[in-house]
Formats: sequence, C-alpha cells, structure tokens
Amino acid sequence: MMKKHLRRLLALLTRTPNLRPAAVPAPVVRNRFWTGIALTLLATSLLSAPALAQPSKTEMATHLKAIDQLTTDALAASKKAETAASVAEVKREADIVFASIWGITSGLADGALGAEKVHDWKSRWQSDTDDFELETPEKFGVLPAAVTDPALMGIVGRGRYVRDLIKVEAEAGKAHFQHTFAALNNVIGWQRMDYAPARGGMPRVDLTAQWDAPSEFWLSSADTGWIFDAYSQAVNILKTSYGDDIGAARKHAAGMTQLLEKVRAGVDANGNNTVEPAMMEGGLDTALQHARLAGINLP
Repeated sequence: MMKKHLRRLLALLTRTPNLRPAAVPAPVVRNRFWTGIALTLLATSLLSAPALAQPSKTEMATHLKAIDQLTTDALAASKKAETAASVAEVKREADIVFASIWGITSGLADGALGAEKVHDWKSRWQSDTDDFELETPEKFGVLPAAVTDPALMGIVGRGRYVRDLIKVEAEAGKAHFQHTFAALNNVIGWQRMDYAPARGGMPRVDLTAQWDAPSEFWLSSADTGWIFDAYSQAVNILKTSYGDDIGAARKHAAGMTQLLEKVRAGVDANGNNTVEPAMMEGGLDTALQHARLAGINLP
C-alpha cells in the first residue's frame, strides 16, 4: 500500500511545474527544484526497498470466512424465496441476497433509504482509501470513500480487499495463492480500479486487465464476476411489479438460486469433469480449497 502512494508522489514530483519565471522569484524556483529532486530520490529509493511485511494469513482467513458465510446466507434466502407464500416475502428474501452481496440493503423491499439511493463507486467500489488517489476528493470536488473498513462490506467489498492480500503472494509465484486468486476473481470479477492519466488521474474501472485472456473469457460473465449475475437478478426481483403473480416471482427466485450456486460451485467450462482453479471455472469453493492448501486457517 505504501508503494502505491510513493508511485503517485513520484508521478507528481516529476511533472513539469506550470510556473511562469517572470512571476516567480528565482530563489523560490531553485528551492522548489532542489526540494523536488530530493523528494524524487527519496521516493525512488523507497520504491526499490523490499516490502516491510507480508499480508497476514489470519486477516485473509477472517475475510474468506465472512465471504463464505455471506454466500451461505444468500443461498439460504434465495431458496426460501423459491417457496415463499407471497410476493412481498420473495422480495424480502431477495433483499437479503442483495445485502449479502453489497453490504447494505437495497431500500427497495420496504421503502427505506438503502443502496439504491446511496451507493456509488466512492462508497462501495473500493475496499480502502488506497484504491483511489488521495488527491481525488479535492481535484474533482467529491467526497472521499464513505466506507473504508472491509468488515462493513458484503461479498464484493470483502472479496476485493482480500484479493489484494492474496495477489501479493500469488505474484510471488506461490501456486495455491495463484489458484485462490483465479477462482476468487471468477466470483467477484477480474476488473480492478485504475487511473485515466489523460483525464488528470481520474479513477476508473479497468475491465481490460487481462489482455491475454481467450475470447471465451470476454464473452463470459466471469470477466465482470458471477456474483453480479445474482446481484442483478435480486435487483430485477425487487423492481418487478408482480401483482399477485407469486408463480413468476418464485420462478425468478429459482433463477437467482442457480446463479448463486454457480458462484459457490464454479463451472466445468472445458468439459473434463473437473472444476479447476482457473479462469472461468473455479468458484468460491475452489478458492477456499486452495486457500486451505496455501496454509490459510479455514474450516
């Protein structure tokens, strides 16, 4: 996380200052120049230094356990919706699915102020304040992230947070962490937060991080994450005016259950009778399996 900030500092320091010599005293220009050089050298040396600490397996376990439980809760609610006695009950259970995924109720089931009114990329996309430039609020006149504690988030927020921890070990070449990383990405999406330099460093969602992916990947929902299929189905149920057609509502709930089961179990995409820890195949169960093999203490 510290290196991310240092890279931003280095980028800022190496920009050409927009100063007019006639308007700025020469000593000030010289002082700023040498201060910039000194800070640039400091940032560069820190960037080349080894990391001070490795991600904690205990913290990984905490979030993976929570994701596992939230997925179980979502599946249980979806199955209850399939046999609900009323449309209102189907919608209440769909709202539980929504909250398990997003970390906040929708506000659509009971008219309360929920995520439909308040969530956006600033408050729910990123998992901590390192996922957007510290200068962003001042630069664009927006508020900083409203939620910075992953423990306050649902499957998506916790998943993105723990993925960053796992990624460090995966990039170090540790196979089971690589497998966990791949399977978890199928669940929450392979996209990441990035910056658009041409727009002054504006944060954006990078959906093209996997340039070497096969064409099948771009046509699948593993790209953006299977959990969002279930999320979208929950929103559809919450927004649909069924009237008294409980049959239609239950049918949509059954579809939501199927989508959540895909999140849980994954898919045998290549037809070899095995769900593998690979792009478009492994789901949450596969991610947890390889997390255990990586030495993360999970049930």
